[in-house]
Amino acid sequence: MSAVTASLCSILMFVGVFVFVSADEKIITAKSGQDVTLPCRDPNNNKPIVVVNWSRTDLRDKYVFFYQDGTIKPDNQHPFFKNRVDLQDRQMKDGDVSLILKDVMTSDAGAYECHVFIEGTSSWKTISIIYLNVFPHQKTITAESGQNITLTCRAPKKKIADLHWSRADLGPEYNICYQDSECVTDEQHPSFKNRVDLQDRQMKDGDVSLILKDVTINDTGTYECRVFMAENHSWDLSIISLSVVDPPVRAKITVESGTNAILPCQAPNNSNDNVVEWTRADLEPEYVLLYRDGQFDSDDQHPSFKNRVDLWNRQMKDGDVSLILSYVTINDTGTYECRVLIRGTNRRMRAVLDDKPISIVTLKVDPPGGSVGLIAGLSVSALLLLAVAVGFFIYQKRLNHSSLVKEEANIYTDERNFINPCSSAYLRPGHRGSSLSREAFIHKSAPAEVSAKAVSKMSHLLKLHLFNEL
Repeated sequence: MSAVTASLCSILMFVGVFVFVSADEKIITAKSGQDVTLPCRDPNNNKPIVVVNWSRTDLRDKYVFFYQDGTIKPDNQHPFFKNRVDLQDRQMKDGDVSLILKDVMTSDAGAYECHVFIEGTSSWKTISIIYLNVFPHQKTITAESGQNITLTCRAPKKKIADLHWSRADLGPEYNICYQDSECVTDEQHPSFKNRVDLQDRQMKDGDVSLILKDVTINDTGTYECRVFMAENHSWDLSIISLSVVDPPVRAKITVESGTNAILPCQAPNNSNDNVVEWTRADLEPEYVLLYRDGQFDSDDQHPSFKNRVDLWNRQMKDGDVSLILSYVTINDTGTYECRVLIRGTNRRMRAVLDDKPISIVTLKVDPPGGSVGLIAGLSVSALLLLAVAVGFFIYQKRLNHSSLVKEEANIYTDERNFINPCSSAYLRPGHRGSSLSREAFIHKSAPAEVSAKAVSKMSHLLKLHLFNEL
């Protein structure tokens, strides 16, 4: 230890060594992971500053930063701040001795005091007191039910004594607990048994991320990752909000150009105070429809959809937020996504544009006479063919009916000539006054060819009558 340092140490031990001269007090708020600057400036900088000391009252005899003779003195520095602090200006121009604190954590919160030792004096001067508040790192994750997810949490690269993953709404029971590198399951919540594990049980580089398997809607909640570090005897906190939703509903719709299309989307509740977003990612801007506070917001709407879109039910009855797209064109072909913001939850249901939608609809618009027109053309052709077939059937029926009339007339004539006793066949010579009966005369006297012909025609006549009946 140099003589100067020894002299300074003896001064520090002397009663009344610190002189508080209306120290400037400030409150600084930062988020976990940020670099912050703790301001400190000596207003009376006519004399050079010999030593700068930044301390925190709860660290006892350990300091945050000690700077002397242009060199950082790490001998008595608290290990938690090693390689994380430095002066904003090591030249200390204009008395600026502000401190830069890198990658802050919740455990960095506290009251920091800035002291300087001025050349030619025998005392320290407290210039400023900074109250640092550090909000925990917060992250939002959206997952679909059935997936395995990772809740990211990283602690300082220090010795981790304890690790607790918990969810406040589950009470004192935790998700997973590690003490001295051993997993403790005595107080684990039963819904997480055999479903959670660390991404790296060795916790290398401070990685204490949690793997949660086969997530369900009931896993939705706010998870807290708390790490206790032995070096500074404090807890570091990270917060992750997990939202688990059902997989998006997917639909494919094909319509003809010039018609109207309905793109289905069903929200999980029937509130009419929701915010509804319909987007198409390939457009700029991507908004197709934005509905909130009971009216349409057209500021960021794509111009091609102005006055062409509406909700199927503006009251959103039963959660129906389907979209009506009027007078569709070929340019409307694309993939549409539906998102809903549930009022009163401070979160969207897959309703931030970076999140997943609740409904994905692929719309295909065919030109007039496309596949729809082809089906219609085929139907017309089929009708024409059917009409021709029916006409031909009627023609054949009438033709057969005409032939039937002629056949009946011919048969009637043949029968009369055959069985009429006044006909020439009946009065042939040698038969006048015969005592034969009519039936016997027919069988005896009728020529064979006439009898066969009559029978054949009668058979044909019967067939034609049956045809007519059908």
